[in-house]
Amino acid sequence: MGWQIWVGLLVFWVGGCGFGLLLMQRFIIQTGTYRLPYPLVETYVQLILTHLLLVGFASLTRVLGNPLRRLGFGAAVAPAYPVAPPGGAFRGSNKQPSILNILRWLTNGSGGIAGGGLFEFDKQVAKQVLPLAIIFVAKVVLSNFSFSYTSLTIYQLARIGVTPAAIILACILQKENFSGSTLSSALIATLNLLFASLRSHQRVTPESIVAGVFSSFFVALYPIMLLRTYRSLVAGLVPQGDVLTGYPSTADDSTSNREETRAYYRTLHYTSLLALIILTPIVLISGDIGYVFHNLPFLDVTWFWFMIWCGALGSFSVFVSTLLLVKATSPLTATFLAVPRGAFQLLVLSHLKLPAHSWVGVVLCWISSLWFLVARREEGRNLDRLRLEGR
Repeated sequence: MGWQIWVGLLVFWVGGCGFGLLLMQRFIIQTGTYRLPYPLVETYVQLILTHLLLVGFASLTRVLGNPLRRLGFGAAVAPAYPVAPPGGAFRGSNKQPSILNILRWLTNGSGGIAGGGLFEFDKQVAKQVLPLAIIFVAKVVLSNFSFSYTSLTIYQLARIGVTPAAIILACILQKENFSGSTLSSALIATLNLLFASLRSHQRVTPESIVAGVFSSFFVALYPIMLLRTYRSLVAGLVPQGDVLTGYPSTADDSTSNREETRAYYRTLHYTSLLALIILTPIVLISGDIGYVFHNLPFLDVTWFWFMIWCGALGSFSVFVSTLLLVKATSPLTATFLAVPRGAFQLLVLSHLKLPAHSWVGVVLCWISSLWFLVARREEGRNLDRLRLEGR
C-alpha cells in the first residue's frame, strides 16, 4: 500500500510539474510583453539554470542528511564523495593551491551533484550517458521549437503519436508484452485526445508540425533510454556477486540503496552536463545570442528573469522526478501520463470554453486513462507474482 501511495504521489507530482512547466513556457515564449521568441536560446538558458538548481538541490540534501535519514529518506541524500578517493588534491600536501590544483579539485574533488566535484567527468560514465544526453537535447529543443510557433491544440496534434511510438519502442527495445487492456486503453485515450484537440481555423506552420512530429520519437524514446542508462550505471557500481531484485530497497539493504542513489545522481549530473556541452556550439553557431542582445531591451528587467527562473524550476522538477517515476512504474506509464495531462491542459487553458466534441473527447480520454491505470496495476501484480515464483 505504501508503494502504491508513493507511485500515486509521483504521478500527480510529475503531471503537475509538467503542466506548470508548459504554463511557464507559454508565458516566456508566446505571450506577454517580456517574450523570448528564440526557443534555442531559451532552452539553453533553462538548461544552465536547471544544472545550477541540481547542484543546489544535491548540496541541500547533504546539509539535511541527518534529518532525512531519521525520517526514512536517506536514499534522497546525494553522495558527498567520489567512488574512489581522489589523487590527493589538497590532501597531505603543504603546497599552496594553484589554479591546476583548484581545477583538479573541481573535477575530482568532493561535492557537486554526484559526489565527484562540480565538474565531475568520468570518460567511461560519459560514454554510457552520451546517447541519453543526445536524445534529451533533441527532445527538449524540438518540443520547445514546435511549441513556440503554434497554439497548444496544434502542438498536441503534432505530438499525438508519442504514445503509439512508446508502445512500439517498448516492444522492440524492451521486449515487453502488453495486455489487450493496456493497449486498448492507451490507444483509445490517445484517439480521444486527438478528437478533443481538433479545431477549425487554427494557425498552422510547417516548422511547428515537422518539429512536433520528430520530437514525438525522442519523447517516446527518452524514458526507455533513461531507465536503461540508470540500470547500466547501477550495474557498474554494485559489487560483483550482488544481485538487485528490482524491488524497493529496505532499510537494512544500505549497500544497494547507496549505489542506487549514486547512480541516480550520476544519471542526472552527466545528462545535464553533456546536454550543455552538446548544445553550446549549436547555440553559438546559430547566432541567436546576438539577436537576443540586440532585439530584446528588457534583459535587465527583474520580472523577466523571475519568469526565466520559474521556468527553470519547472524544468528541474520534471527532470529529477521523471527518473523516479520511470523506476517506480515503467517508461510507457511515464510517457502515457502526458495524455490525461493534455486533456486537462485543453480544459484549463481554454477557460472551460470548449466545443461539444472537445468536452466529449476530454471526458472519454480521462475514462480511458483510468482504464489504463487499472490495467497497468493488474499487469504489475502479475509480474510481481511471477517474479516471486521464479518464473
